Formats: sequence, C-alpha cells, structure tokens
Amino acid sequence: MKWQHFILVLVFNSLAFSAHAVDLLNQTVDKALQAQCLDQSQTAVSIVSIPRGEQVYSYNPSTPLLPASTLKVVTTAASLNYLGPEFRFHTRIYHTGQRSGSTIKGDLVIKGGGDPKLSAENLWRIAEQLKDSGVDLVTGNLIYDISFFDGLDKAPAWEEVRSQRAYDAKLCALSLNFNTITVHALPTIPGQPLKVWLEPAPRYIQIINETRTTSRSKNTISAKRGITENGQTYIKIAGRLSNKSAEKIIRLNVLNPSRYAVESFRNILAEIGIQVAGQTLRTVTPSSAKLLYTHSSEPLSLILKELNTFSNNFIAEQIIKTMAAKQLGQPGSHAEGLQLVANFLRESGVHTRGLILADGSGLSRRNRFTAQAMTDLLAEIYPRFDIGPDFLASLRVMGANGVHSKRLANSPAKAKIRAKTGTLRKVSTLTGYVPSQTGDLYAYAFFLNNNRCGYRGADKIEDKIVNAIYQHGGRSMYSANRSLSPSRSMQ
Repeated sequence: MKWQHFILVLVFNSLAFSAHAVDLLNQTVDKALQAQCLDQSQTAVSIVSIPRGEQVYSYNPSTPLLPASTLKVVTTAASLNYLGPEFRFHTRIYHTGQRSGSTIKGDLVIKGGGDPKLSAENLWRIAEQLKDSGVDLVTGNLIYDISFFDGLDKAPAWEEVRSQRAYDAKLCALSLNFNTITVHALPTIPGQPLKVWLEPAPRYIQIINETRTTSRSKNTISAKRGITENGQTYIKIAGRLSNKSAEKIIRLNVLNPSRYAVESFRNILAEIGIQVAGQTLRTVTPSSAKLLYTHSSEPLSLILKELNTFSNNFIAEQIIKTMAAKQLGQPGSHAEGLQLVANFLRESGVHTRGLILADGSGLSRRNRFTAQAMTDLLAEIYPRFDIGPDFLASLRVMGANGVHSKRLANSPAKAKIRAKTGTLRKVSTLTGYVPSQTGDLYAYAFFLNNNRCGYRGADKIEDKIVNAIYQHGGRSMYSANRSLSPSRSMQ
C-alpha cells in the first residue's frame, strides 16, 4: 500500500504548508495592525477568498466605521445593477412653435438628463448640429429644463457651509464641466496686471483683476467668486506672479450650475451663428415640444472608471440622483437614490447591520460601513457576469503605468492590485481585489479610522497587508482557515 502512504504524505505536507501560509498571513497582518498610530477600536480589516467568500482574516469586521471614498465602490456596484454598463445620460434639445426654413418661430429648449460629464466641447457639438441642420434664428426664448432632479444641489447630509473648491461642486440635472469654471492667469510685463480669462466665459460673470506681474516673487495668485449687492456675479483674481512663471490655473465651483450651463450654451450658439432673440428662462419642457437633437454621454462603464480613478464626488452624487429618476420617476432625489442602494445591498446578501448611507461619494462623515459589508459586496459582485467585469474594470490598477498609480509601484504584486482608496481627516481606507502568487483571488477592506499615522503612514500599513495577501495567500489556505464563512442573511 505504498501509494496510500504516498497520498497521506502529500496530504500531510499540504496541510502543513496551509497552516504555515495562514500563520505567515496572520502574523504579518497582526504586526501591521500593532502600529501605535492606530486606534485599535476604530480599525477594521476583512479579507475573504473569491469566489467562495470564505473569511481568511478579520479584525473588527462588523464595527461600523467611516468608509470615506471607498463608498464610491458601493455606488458603482448599485449603479451597474440598476442602470447597466451600457446606460448613457441624455441631454435633449427641443423647440416649441413652428420651424420655417432657418428660423424657429418659438423657443429653444435644453433639457438636462443628469449627465455628470457634459462639457463645453459637447455644447459646441450640439450647437454645430443645430447649425448644420439649417437653424440660424430662434425668435423666442432659450429655455432650460432641470426637472430631472429635485431642487437640492447637494447631498442632504453635507454641511450647509460649502467651499468654493472644485471637489465640492453643486449638483444639477443640467451641469457643465463638473459645475466648475477654470481661471487662467498668465504673467505679462513686470508692473502690469496678469492676463486673466475664464474657461468657459459666460457673459454674466464679471472678472475683477487685482493681480500684478513682478520680476521676482512667489506665486500668491488666488481666485474667489461672489455676488455684488446689485446681483452681479463676479470672480476676483488677486495676487502676484513672476514674469518667469508659467501660466497658473485655478478651478472653482460655480454658484448657479444651471445658469452657468445655459448661458454658456447661449454664448456658443451666438459664436456659431445662431441668434436667440428672447430671454433665458427656466421651465418644464412643454409636452408639445418637438425633439431636435439628443446628445448621449459615454457608457456608464467608462464614466465609472473615471469616477473611481479620480475619486470624483460630483459624478457619484449625480449617479445617485439618476438612479432614483430612472427607477422611481422624476425628479430624482438623494433620499430615493440612497434607498435604492440600501435595497441593493440587502438583496445582494450583504450584512447591513449598523450601516448608514448619507451620500454616494463618501464625503459625509455621517456615513458608516463595515469591512465585512464591503467584502460581502465584492464577493457577490465578482461572479456576476452581467456587471462583474465592468465593476472590476472601474477600479484602479495599483502600481501600473497609469493615472495615480505610483502607489504600490515597488510591490511584488504591482499591476495586479485593483483598489479604491479613501481619505478624510484622520481616516484612511482601501478596498479591492488582489491575487496570491498561486493565482487565487481575494477581496479585502481596510478601515483605519481616527488614526494618527498621516497619509503616508496609513498607506504604508495598508500596503503591507495587501503584499501579505499576495505573498502568503494560496488555495490550500481554505482548508486550514478556522473562520466560518459569513452568513448572508439579513440582520
């Protein structure tokens, strides 16, 4: 019975290797989590095997913590589930009255469909199409319809006091350039003001130039928007810049997104040779209006890639409202969109006890998620052939030659790690997928809340754990792991 003895030896060796691999993983992760800068009660780790969903390592997995921008992973999954990878946002152009040759004897209507990536270039394309179709004159008004969303321009959980920074842009069904405007400042001759301009440059925004070109000075250029007592919108650019400096660019969010978009559209129409005789008015598109043109966005799958690569808060919140509008009817609201996300998590078998969904981007500090819920979700989405590949593709490839990919560039697992990062003050999070050296796949979620590590210190701890999974994970770990597979029942 030598062959039976040989099999027993193989089994024993396999189990010994398995136990050794588990010990190495546990020891490495345990050591990483002993860092003094961590708050042990507000630190959580969950590592599960894919596709089985078996728990490989866990530390405070059920503790509700701040997910920061890793919450965008949840928004990504829910939007793919409800809207589908091929979904496109539509911006539609209508006209009322009658068309006679090159003249529209009525109003021109632009209706927003929540497109988070509508750009000035897109508006030029729309205007060109209208011009090519023979339109030269609109005798009526330029109407904008923003009824696709409700009237709230932010997530309800966000603070009332808002910044003017681009990441804090307002929301609107008709948005342009992420509802941000670009300020350009170029040095001229010492003693003279800088050359400043806006992109785009709607006529209702006044530029106040309080800058100075110098022969030698540090860059002190700043820009701030505001409204005068008589209601004039302005952007004030101030400060000094050396004549040897390159052009400086500052991006601000806009105060009134729909006005910004429609007035920019009016300017573009005029530049391309289409005159609109009437005023700019907001109303709902009349039922009798005739469709002239439809602009379609990129597929949702590509927009989600940009969402997670650049961690774009604006895209995430526009998607939340769009899900509500498409699934439950217009106007789309945050309350309805977040309820859809909650329903999706429950239907996916995710542990939802203690979870709080305050927005879709993770910007709110009222959000609460658990490491186990995150890996539950990753395990459930991965094998879904309808949306799993697009979900995986939306995550950044860490350490590769791409945008924001320097992190983990020296890792043995570089270019194999899919991840979404998250940062808030004293909060660092990371979630995604990583294979082992033997080719087995794992989902992970790390929440380091109330940490005193600093950004780089927290990254270093998370990177150690990712590398440990890659180096010490393996198929044989399953049999040696003593953790029970997490239940999929609702609690």
